[in-house]
Amino acid sequence: MSGKDGIKTLLEAENKATESVAQARREKGARIKQARDEAYNEVKQYQAQLDTQLQTAVSQGMAQSDKSSKLASETENQLMEIRRNAEANRVNVVRQILAWVSTVDTTAPKAA
Repeated sequence: MSGKDGIKTLLEAENKATESVAQARREKGARIKQARDEAYNEVKQYQAQLDTQLQTAVSQGMAQSDKSSKLASETENQLMEIRRNAEANRVNVVRQILAWVSTVDTTAPKAA
């Protein structure tokens, strides 16, 4: 009976080893799945962070664009006002220039 006991012991050891290998494979699969899920969550968090940064940058860019367009509009209004004033005063300026040019002082300078 000792031979049968030896074979029985070997079969039990083989079954135990097979179960250990199967358990190790299941644990490895579970660890891989957990690592994949964690990596997926990290990617989603990073993507959300980048989306937030993008939205912030876009909103700041839009605010800057609004400021730029407002500044351009104000500048254009000021230029139009300057042109209107120049056109309104053009005749007076020409008269003053002609008066200065055509007025000649005919008195002789005094000797020192």
